[in-house]
Amino acid sequence: MTALLNQTPAKFIGKVYTVVDSDQMGTFYPCWTEFEDNHWFAPLDALTDTPNRSYMVIFSPYGQFQYWIGSILPDDAVAPEGFECFQMPAGTIGQTEAKASGILNQLPVQTSFNKGLEMLEKAGFPLPAHIGQTTHPYYFERYDLTDGQVSSVQYKLYINLDELEGYDEFD
Repeated sequence: MTALLNQTPAKFIGKVYTVVDSDQMGTFYPCWTEFEDNHWFAPLDALTDTPNRSYMVIFSPYGQFQYWIGSILPDDAVAPEGFECFQMPAGTIGQTEAKASGILNQLPVQTSFNKGLEMLEKAGFPLPAHIGQTTHPYYFERYDLTDGQVSSVQYKLYINLDELEGYDEFD
């Protein structure tokens, strides 16, 4: 098992979407298109030395989730008007990185999420059986930009070794 990493507090600033915002294929590509067409990344890029195009999935124990599009930013960043802010807590995470030349935003969420879990598992991180039942049910893909182009992707998942099992039914 690969040792878990320490995540310091940070901010995820962007826009939040739900399943009703996805298309018939289960992608949020139309939401990404809207985000880019409205130039919503520009004010986020101004808040960091490392511009990134990121998404976050917040799982619930009841099978629902929120899908956020935006950027992972320093903890002292302030959300511009019209944006939502999520405080990423300190905690232990699994994180791995790969080279990338684009954002995989045209794939169904389940497909890209499973790819991220596969990458984390190959890197040696333990995965919780039921992410929605953990204290921090957050998954991230962060696409860093170099000279305005996607250069790498980070797959990040909060992992607490005491919460790997979960439970299958609710009392």
